[in-house]
Amino acid sequence: MSDSTQSSFSFLSNWKFSLAVCVPCFAVGLGATYYFYSKSNNKSQLPHEPTSKHHGIDENNAIRKPIETNGIDSNTTVKVRKPTLTEQVEEFKKQGNAEFSKQNYDAAITFYTQALSMCPLSEKGLLSTIYQNRAAAYCKLNNNENCVADCDKALELVPSYKKALSRRARALSELGNFKLALEDITAVVMLDEFKNQSDIMFADSVIKNLGKKNLEEYKKHNVFNLPTKIFIENYMKSFSEDPFNDEFPQTLMKSEVNTGLELALKCIKDKKYEEIENACKEELKKTDNSLIRRTLALNLLATFCILRGNYATGVEHLTAVIETPGVPNKLVINSLIKRASVYHQQEQVEKSFEDLKCAENIDPNCSEVFHHRAQIYLLEMNSEKAVEEFKRAVELNPTFILSNVQCCYAQYLHAKHTSNELDAEKYLNKLKGFVIKYPDYVESYTLYAQALTEKGAYEEADLLFKKVYEIHPDNATLLVHRALVVLSWKSSIDEAFTFLHQAIKVDPKCDYAYETLGTLYIQTGKLDEAVECLEKAVPLSKSEKELLHIFSLRDSARAQLAVVKRLGLTPQL
Repeated sequence: MSDSTQSSFSFLSNWKFSLAVCVPCFAVGLGATYYFYSKSNNKSQLPHEPTSKHHGIDENNAIRKPIETNGIDSNTTVKVRKPTLTEQVEEFKKQGNAEFSKQNYDAAITFYTQALSMCPLSEKGLLSTIYQNRAAAYCKLNNNENCVADCDKALELVPSYKKALSRRARALSELGNFKLALEDITAVVMLDEFKNQSDIMFADSVIKNLGKKNLEEYKKHNVFNLPTKIFIENYMKSFSEDPFNDEFPQTLMKSEVNTGLELALKCIKDKKYEEIENACKEELKKTDNSLIRRTLALNLLATFCILRGNYATGVEHLTAVIETPGVPNKLVINSLIKRASVYHQQEQVEKSFEDLKCAENIDPNCSEVFHHRAQIYLLEMNSEKAVEEFKRAVELNPTFILSNVQCCYAQYLHAKHTSNELDAEKYLNKLKGFVIKYPDYVESYTLYAQALTEKGAYEEADLLFKKVYEIHPDNATLLVHRALVVLSWKSSIDEAFTFLHQAIKVDPKCDYAYETLGTLYIQTGKLDEAVECLEKAVPLSKSEKELLHIFSLRDSARAQLAVVKRLGLTPQL
């Protein structure tokens, strides 16, 4: 979704909604970040998979057919054959397996150790199997260090041994080494061609844990950047009853004072967004400022803290405004709506709706409450409730274009969800009417084009994005939309790459372009380029949630790259 649509539906980036265009090309999930791979050579053969049910141990015992004698004895002396060394090893392994099945793991380890001490070095497959079996016993005893050590030895002998890779991945995860765990489970998933759902789910959990670890480390040394200017502008425009448009703030904006709140308000007008937080902090240091000046500064500071991804501080400042007696209702409502949006971003949905209900109780006729609640319902995929709330918002403020356009889009979605094709066509035509009625309004183009894309009318959608980009050539996300459309429409990877590189030239801070480009690199097997691209997206992320998503893409690309180099795999494009 473009910055214009992102910021108006949820002033924080919601990537699962922003990828609504071209879902077939960019389905979210583990499968979308991996590609199928094949072995480029077969020099290292995988040991036979176990046929027993001994909880992950391998047996590999040969069944020998007895010699048929037809019921007669020969006159020759019966000779007792001495077992070969390999057969003795197999017998110790068999005894170890038997103890393992009885849950006598220490005894199993003893037998496996004896087998390993006797096994010829030339029997690589057998050695690897016994190491893996002993690792399984260590795993049952929660001895993850020894489990990893034995898996290491098994994999030195047979690098593509899936069972050893899977076991080591789980042990490494328990030890907190999520990076190497991800590499191992990625190798298993790739070798299995994504057929084992439990391994895929485990890989997903490892990616999430690694992302959380990376996030904590990132926050120690970095702060989130503000989003693009277009994003901020459209977010500010999403409030039809913005308290900063009232007479008092407007008077301050025209004053000759260039410090504190006056400076902050002038920075909004001049789009000098990076200076706003410091100006607000300067205002809050004053001891003689009035209640309205202080609470306006707190609200504005909170807004930019949240836009920067600093949720805790933002919520703290908004709460201070909400709980301060004597604050004008409009400012309290604005603060409640912004705090509700943060709660929703943090997946605290109940608290989000509670804040919006409080705002409605203060002023039941405030259209903004219904407008923003409708947006949350839309993000929650509840089109029926979204339509109800948007209708009320439009009823209370029929001149607010954004509510009108988004209401129509919600009605279109609801008609599609209920398989009402007649209504879907009706609202699609109504969206087209908004493009004609408001030819300079980005939202009317993007939502109509999105609806056309969902319908499969890719050519018409692309023409719309092309037209609106000509009107707003500084909006790089429109080029990202075109890239996604041509992928669905023509499967044209070259055109998509062209649009994405052009988007980055237009706006080097367009995280959406880097994210999409990185994902496309992954899906085309260009893993080095994917990692490089996603690294650039990291400092551009607008929120913790968005950063976790970027980390998941980058880390999955890194893991695949490591596996490709380690096992000599090549992408099947």
